Order: sequence, then structure tokens, then C-alpha cells
Amino acid sequence: MGLDLPELDDREYEELLEQAKKLIPAYSDEWTDLNPHDPGVTILEVLAWLTETHTYQLDQITDEHRRKYLQLVGYQQRPPTPATATVALDVPDALVGQRLPAGARLTVTDGVDERYRFETDSDVVLSNASVEAVIGDAGAVSDHSEANAASETYYRPFGREVDETDALYLGFDRDPFAESDRLTLSVAYHDDDLPEPADPPEHGDHPTFEPSVELAWERYRDGRWERLRVLDDGTDSLYQGGLIDLATAEQPRERESGSGTETLSLPSRVPDAAVGWIRCRVETPGYEIPPQIDSIRPNVVTATHAARVENEQLTPLSGTAGSRTARSFDNETYRFEHSPVLSATISVNGERYTEVPDFDASGPDDRQYVLDRETGRVTFGDGINGTALPTGATVTADYVYGGGERGNVSPAASWQLTDPGSDFDATVSAASIDVTPLGPATGGSDAETVTEALNRVRRDLDRPARAVTAGDYRQLAERTPGLRMGRTHVDVDETDATVIVIPYAPADVPSPTPSEAFLDTVRDFLRERTLLTDRVEVVGPQYVRLEITVGGRVRRQYAHSGFETAITDAVESYLHPLSGFDGDGWPLGRSLSRDELREVIAEVDAVAQVSDLSVTAHGGTASGDEITIDETALFTVERVTVEMETTTRHGGQL
Repeated sequence: MGLDLPELDDREYEELLEQAKKLIPAYSDEWTDLNPHDPGVTILEVLAWLTETHTYQLDQITDEHRRKYLQLVGYQQRPPTPATATVALDVPDALVGQRLPAGARLTVTDGVDERYRFETDSDVVLSNASVEAVIGDAGAVSDHSEANAASETYYRPFGREVDETDALYLGFDRDPFAESDRLTLSVAYHDDDLPEPADPPEHGDHPTFEPSVELAWERYRDGRWERLRVLDDGTDSLYQGGLIDLATAEQPRERESGSGTETLSLPSRVPDAAVGWIRCRVETPGYEIPPQIDSIRPNVVTATHAARVENEQLTPLSGTAGSRTARSFDNETYRFEHSPVLSATISVNGERYTEVPDFDASGPDDRQYVLDRETGRVTFGDGINGTALPTGATVTADYVYGGGERGNVSPAASWQLTDPGSDFDATVSAASIDVTPLGPATGGSDAETVTEALNRVRRDLDRPARAVTAGDYRQLAERTPGLRMGRTHVDVDETDATVIVIPYAPADVPSPTPSEAFLDTVRDFLRERTLLTDRVEVVGPQYVRLEITVGGRVRRQYAHSGFETAITDAVESYLHPLSGFDGDGWPLGRSLSRDELREVIAEVDAVAQVSDLSVTAHGGTASGDEITIDETALFTVERVTVEMETTTRHGGQL
């Protein structure tokens, strides 16, 4: 039985030649002799024969050849990605204070017969306390309780601009540490309006972003604040969503004097049910994007569409074992009970083997195997390329299976905790814990196809891997792993390069500023990719603060429509570092004239006339109507004062 080879082009020699002849009149009216004796026709015959030959050769290239090409350039097809879901746990009183370990198994039923296996990603301490009040103290006190309880709104716990001593207060309906000295809080981060952080490169090392921000978690007890220990912070200081594991201090100590607000600062009206309080206080600011929170609550954990199997004895495929040629054994193949396989550890007769992509470089004594994750099959060597399995070998595996698009179950699916794990120590069955999904499972994707992998290789190879030109520096800086970059500017002078980075920030953040950790991460990433003799400096922009006073008249119909806000928004939008000017941000070092600012204000619908415009620049140089700034500087609007009068029906003033 022959191979079913693809046909890239089913045209044969005669058809190719005839099609070429039909095109001749379109290119040459004088060429009328199309008989075989014509030299031009002879050339067409040769080209048609070469085309048919090359097409046949290309038809012999299979997906196996393409996979080998991927390996030669250092790439592999990506395995399936498991879906993740966030679930809330309704805890019975008998289990309060118990720790539900990571790896607790959940069974999900979506539809009539569709069942899926999920496992929890983190430990979570079960609590009977619930968050009743969320108070932000960022200069002014804000009540975020309703936003924290609602699913369609988010809030900024430290306000738009985060400063030292800003604090977030969480009020519980009871003491959250009454039943246990630990508390697990789940933080749902709102990033729907934010770009995804840059992915790490396919090859080579890369720096890890470690935030400069330092937060202190404290609880209020006996009229004072006591510091809590942070056992684990999956949010990276509220840079992302995750779990925060808090514990009471072994030796409670007094707060240091001068280290923050000493009293419990709350608004005059708070929910009566709020009894126990903890707070998160900013000790060292430095956010590029102010934290955006959907909710903070206990008894919430993420689960992944994956399941662990331990010590499974693999089954040999029939017809692959025991056959021996003059020089070697046949490769033996075994299969897993479940697939696709996300990760695996395989042992033969108790001895651990090593996974390799193929046996091309394997010797007869190399205890290695090739794993097909998608089909759940493992192949061993033949005695020449990779050691052959001994007769009657027992092949066992510890592995994780799951993943794929099918794991993206709907929010209407039914969830049940079926196995809390051997580390769960409780007298009450864990099945009494009700599990409620807080949304659909997302992120699951099938294994990458060969075509998708080749497209990824082409995209990656088109990107610079070394910083030589200004364009190289710019592209590499914008792709620094783990960062959300707004824009960059590069100045290259022989062997010196200065990279100015502006982090991404929402439109209402007037002056996006990189933290030291942000700059260090970009600097480390670039230095690994620059020439040995080159020097690179990574800095943030300087900001020239503007105080603007606008005088004139507004149209009568807009007198009570909030025209002051409209004028302020127009000015801030025009000068914004990321989206101002022509939409790509205010150009670095570009001067500002009063006339163009006057035109921007005059375009506001409510404005009838701009008669007076005063601009004070803190950091720039005023020369006539022009405000000039340094070539690495940008503008930020500190204050806009609107002193407008309302026009009468006849165009005068009221």
C-alpha cells in the first residue's frame, strides 16, 4: 500500500507548456511561431519540464520533514495549552481553618456526558469570613465596597497616582484569623483594557521583572496595627491577579513611628457587618500602571484542565516489541492511558530515562525516549540509536494529561470537588464544599500544527536578535519580557545608545513613568543582545509640568454641561505622552506654542471664544509664545484652570 502523498500542483508537462504558450501574445505580438523548432519554444519546454520536476520533489516533503526543519532551527511544535478557571468555594463550618492543598481534583460536567478533570493550582486556607467593606485611602477616602462585590466594575485601590502611605482597607464580617493563623486572599486583576505583557524569547536567557513596589500587610487588633507575614504573593505586589497567603506574626510588634497612618482611617459610613480589618499599605511606590482590581475575596482559587497520574504501567503497542534484525531491535512503542500528555517522567524497571526530540544523536547506551504528547505514545531506542528495552521490561510513568480547546467549559458547567488530595486532613468529606465557577474556563488551545509552527518561526526570524541599529534597539526594548511597553525612543552615537522608555499606562494617567525595576529589566535584556564594545543607557522621560489658565466665553447651551472637564480633557489628550498629538504620543523634545494650544481649546464644542491663555511651564523654557523642552522631555498637565463666561443669546456676555 503506497503513501498518500499530497499534490501541490496537479498540472503536468503538457499542460504547463500549453499555458505558457497562451501567455505569449500578451507579452509579444511579434512572436507568432509557436512550433517546436522555435528556440523560444524550446526554452519553454525546458522550463515546463523543470517546473514539473520541482513540483514532484516538493510533493515528497511531508510534515515529518517540516518537523525536522523546525528542530534544525531550534523550534518545536507547542503542546496543547490547558484551560484555567476561577472557582469560589462555599466552606462548611467543620472545614473552616483547613488547608486545601494544590492539586485537589475537581470533576466538571458540561452537557450530558462531557466530563473533565481539573486540579487546583495553589494551596488555599478555607475561611468563613467574607469581605464586607473595601476602603481606599489615597489622600481622599473612597468606598469601593460595591465595586468589589459587583462583577462588571473595577476600582483602583490606591487611586490614579500611587504615593507612599496610600492604603487599602478590607473589612470582614468577622475576624479572618479567628480559626486559623493564615488567610488566603484571591485578587482578581482587571487587565481587559491593558495589552498583554511581552512574551519571553524562544531562545536564550532573559531577565525577570521584579517590581520595585513594596507593600505592607497589617491587621487591626486591640487598637493597633500588627504586621502580617506574607508567605506567598502570587500577585507580585498587585501587578497581576493571583493568591496572597498571609499569616499572623509570630511575635506581634508595634508599628514603627512615622511609617504610615497610625489610626484607622475610614469614611463616616461603612457597612455595619464589617468587624475585622486588615490593610495593605504602600511602603515604596513605583507602579507604572496603578493597580486595577475587580475583586478581593477569600475562598477563591484557580483550577487548570489537567490531571496527575502516578506510577502508571504503560501498555506496549502490539507489533512493536520483541522483533530483532541482524543489527538492532525494532523501536518499541508504549502508550499512556490518557492523552494529550503535558509532561511526563518515565522509568524502565525503576530506572529513569531521559526525553529527547529524536534519536539522531543517541548512542546504543543512551537511556532515552521520544514522546508524542498529542497521541500519548512513547518510543524507545533500537539498540543503535538509543538503548533497546530489556526483555520483559516494566515501563512506568508519572505524568500530567489534559489541555486543549475542549477544556474551555462554559460558566453553566457543574463543578464538584472529588478528591482533595492526601495532604487534606479533615474529618468531614471535602465533597461537602460547594464549588461555583466565577466564569468560563479560558485559555485552552489545541497543539500547534506544523503550519502554525512554521509561521511562528518566520515571524520570529524576521525580528532582530541583536542590537546594532536604532531600529534593533527599539524593537528589542519593546519586546522586553514581562513588560507592557508604551513607546520607545533611541539615540545611537557610534558605540553609545540611549534608550528612552515610556511604559504603557491608561489614558487617564498623565505621566507614565518607569520604575527602577522596569528600567533594570530593559537594560539587562538589551545588554545581553548588544555588541561587546557597545554601551547602552536606559532612562525614562523627563516631564515638564504645565499649569494652564484659559479665559474666554462658552456657548449658552453648554453653560451647565461640564465644559470645564471637556476643556481639560482636550488639553490632556493633545499632550498625552502615549496617545497625544497625532495619536502616537507627543514627540519627545517637541516644543509647544500657545497658538496651537489655543486651537485645541477652540475646537471644543462648548467654547465660543478663547480670549486669554496663560501657560506656566515648570522645567521648560518660555521664549515668546513658544515653550521649548529638552530632547528627552515630554509635557504633563498639572492643572487647567477654566475661567469662562457664558455668551448671551445675542453673542454678548452674561
